[in-house]
Amino acid sequence: MSKTLVVLNPRAAQGKAAQIFPQVETELRAAGLDFDVVQTRAPRHAVELAQAAPGQGYEGVIAVGGDGSVHEVMNGLLRASNEGETIALGIIPLGTGNDFIKSLPPPLAPGKNRDNWRQAISRLTSGKTILVDVGKLTGDCPAPGYSMPQYFTNGADVGFGARVAKAIRHVPFTGKPGYMFAVLQVLADYGLPRIKLTLDDTEVIELNTTITAVTNGRCFGSSFWLTPMAEITDGEFDVFIGSALGRIGILQVLPKIMKGTHLNHPAASFKKARKVVIESAERMTVEADGELPFLEAHRIQIQVLPQRLRVMI
Repeated sequence: MSKTLVVLNPRAAQGKAAQIFPQVETELRAAGLDFDVVQTRAPRHAVELAQAAPGQGYEGVIAVGGDGSVHEVMNGLLRASNEGETIALGIIPLGTGNDFIKSLPPPLAPGKNRDNWRQAISRLTSGKTILVDVGKLTGDCPAPGYSMPQYFTNGADVGFGARVAKAIRHVPFTGKPGYMFAVLQVLADYGLPRIKLTLDDTEVIELNTTITAVTNGRCFGSSFWLTPMAEITDGEFDVFIGSALGRIGILQVLPKIMKGTHLNHPAASFKKARKVVIESAERMTVEADGELPFLEAHRIQIQVLPQRLRVMI
């Protein structure tokens, strides 16, 4: 039995992952890695594959794709470990965003990326791993196909970001151009949900929010460094609270977020928390690692699980 399972999402980056993978497989074998390969066949199939991997004798699972692939594999590993320390996760970034990998040590500064899959192979064969935090997400009215709890590596949000994550599913192109096109679509018709935010069962904040995000990682949507100071090993979330902005205000602040220079913006505030509850009388769409586990939630709870996910670095 091979020690490592490689899970390929052939649909990642609109099929480019499948085109590149033969080169990836050749170089992985040349690097001396002993592995089996399986391709996903449907949404959330990678969850099942990763969950079964430890029981089949695998000591690591490598996700080949984007943040959605990483999200699914990580959810499977956390389920297999019953929220204890997981077997090792490796990442070969062949998606459109590749955001979580930017927060692995040493974490990157705004504008940088780790999209080079050949460099990723050297990390997978180094033998080095690290335990990182994950988020645990529960709530009412989960979307069809999503079992509770859901786990995330990078972050979860309500408001503008979640609306964009929903809109981008219908955009015919990917990457930064696709994300900006989805932004413009949402700007044409968007609202500011009124939420009640409770941090660590003590601090309560009520506001109309442009976006409220509970983050573990630093970068979202390929190029948006919402919490560039976040650390994935500190046992806490960085909570970004964006107060109400109009369309012009959003368009003005987006370039700052892309550079990570929005930290002193008057509409932005930042908190630290280990547990976050978000409630609203309105139906909330909730985004987590680019996925949409809730489309009509009224209450969600997010808890940090410190140092649970082992990652190859």
